[in-house]
Amino acid sequence: MNTEMAISLPIPSSIPGIVWPVVPTPMAAQLLSQIHYFSMSEKFSTAALLELQFVQLVELINFARKTVPYYRNKFAHLPLITNTRQLQDIWPEIPLLNRLDLQQAKENIYSQEPIPSHEPSELMTSTGSTGMPVTVKGNVATQFFWNALTVRDHLWHKHDFDKIYAVIRFTENPAAKPPHGAVFENWGPATYRVIPTGKCHQLTICTTEVEAEWLRHINPHYLNCNPSTLRELTQYFAVHGGVPSNLKSIHTNSEIVEPDLRKLVKEVLGIPLVDTYSARELGYLALQCPEYDHYHIQSENVLVEIINEQGKLCEVDEPGRVVATGLHNFASPLIRYFIGDYAIPGEDCPCGRGLPVIKRVLGRQRNVLKMPDGRHIWPSFTSNGIRLMDLFPGGQFQVIQKTLTEIHINLAHVLPFSAEQEIKLRSQLEMIFGYPFKFIINYLDQIERGAGGKYEDFKCEVT
Repeated sequence: MNTEMAISLPIPSSIPGIVWPVVPTPMAAQLLSQIHYFSMSEKFSTAALLELQFVQLVELINFARKTVPYYRNKFAHLPLITNTRQLQDIWPEIPLLNRLDLQQAKENIYSQEPIPSHEPSELMTSTGSTGMPVTVKGNVATQFFWNALTVRDHLWHKHDFDKIYAVIRFTENPAAKPPHGAVFENWGPATYRVIPTGKCHQLTICTTEVEAEWLRHINPHYLNCNPSTLRELTQYFAVHGGVPSNLKSIHTNSEIVEPDLRKLVKEVLGIPLVDTYSARELGYLALQCPEYDHYHIQSENVLVEIINEQGKLCEVDEPGRVVATGLHNFASPLIRYFIGDYAIPGEDCPCGRGLPVIKRVLGRQRNVLKMPDGRHIWPSFTSNGIRLMDLFPGGQFQVIQKTLTEIHINLAHVLPFSAEQEIKLRSQLEMIFGYPFKFIINYLDQIERGAGGKYEDFKCEVT
């Protein structure tokens, strides 16, 4: 027997006098039970998952039309829903809910008779990165599933819970300001009730140099940040070296992950990039597969449809609109909600999970490049072996389409190009974009982030 083994039991037992094995509190027991169920339900077939989702949706839609003023009016024409087959048959006829509808509905999207055991509720407002912030209610039920799916994500990617976790993101917490940031005793509410964890360090978004030095100092095993923050840090480490030696993986959210960023992280940092796809109004929509770069829709939490302009479900590899329905929010139901994103559905995953696949999240409508010939494409900034990021090593760039033929390249933290270099740069840009746009190069002191600290490397301002 190893008498030098350190024993730690930070999770309290719910029965006095019994410290081991720990008897979890009712809340912890529910969470552990749900996580165990997820380990089984993720292996259900896609068809079985869809059937179970509609069992839940029958409950939700009847509740919504009865207690939510917006749906009482919107669904007045629908018959009484009594079974899943009936609901599946009429589902495509249910009108989409968009962000403008949600803004205009205001408190009419809230249930007038919330389920008592789901209370208390709290208002949740999106970051407004679309220019159209929306406010909904979240409650005990929605937080429960957020926590359970957070733990699933940790388990899928085989995190060591006793290690150090670091977070760089925009926060109003004054303790998280540089240079030291904030320190928490555990990874957060999703884990501490059921799993002992190491400490969590948090830093609000600041300069790349300060962020890099902070990471070197705390030397975490896991890092969570926006893709744009990760790109800047990776480019910094590529030039200056000093990658924290403990880093095992980096987790991203809130922004689009371009394929070239995954490659860059692997080349420079030698570790995987793991992305999540979520929305504040709905919680987790999809988690990255632990074996591949694509995403698994979290069918236990949300019904996700990817539909084309004809309103039909997209085929594999066909880009379309992301329409999502939260399954458990009875405080402010969001039914067939077009969140403003576009994505590409993928084939069934070889990993054995029946959870549907999103091959790639493309971004918002404003992230679409509009070509003069009428085509709409999502730029990848990589073509013919040329990567846009390689043209501005150590700097920041942002691409803004001003007209169908004019694109502005905003650059920060790079030395101005000579006239000869700019001619060569424009030639390379033509190759990347596949068209001889008029490229206007602007040199800035810095490129400002948008709402919630988010950053977009491409925006289209053509209406």
